Amino acid sequence: MQIMLKLMMVVLVLLSASFSHAQREVPVPALTAYQQECSVCHFAYPPGLLPAASWKSITDELPKHFATQVLLNSDTQSLIANWLQTNAINPEWVGTQVPPDNRITRADWWQQIHKPSKKLTAKVWKSPYVKSASNCAACHRGAPIGEYSVKTVLIPS
Repeated sequence: MQIMLKLMMVVLVLLSASFSHAQREVPVPALTAYQQECSVCHFAYPPGLLPAASWKSITDELPKHFATQVLLNSDTQSLIANWLQTNAINPEWVGTQVPPDNRITRADWWQQIHKPSKKLTAKVWKSPYVKSASNCAACHRGAPIGEYSVKTVLIPS
């Protein structure tokens, strides 16, 4: 019985941490080099969406970056890597879990917040406006400035 109670407490703490992350603002990509280099191909994700270990892994693997090649000079790569790791997600919010493949959309906290519901259906993810789960700005209008509050989410129909 005590083990079950402890397990339930751990689950509640993790869930509250996950949901509290949804209410937070994350650092806005303010590093010019990061904004210039990373937004060429994709949304410049705020560093507060991944743990430092994920950012380290991503930047250490350069020039390989998921399915593409990214060429940065060593000074720029080091500057961006240090900034991302310094401004990474606060482990007090979501623990130290590194998401599979270092993907934000595969993090436990992200999965919990974006689980299917009456409003958030498979149809939403396939809509031409949303296209993929990594398109934060499709629903989070404040994403470009690091604002992800559930109060400002607009799910496209």
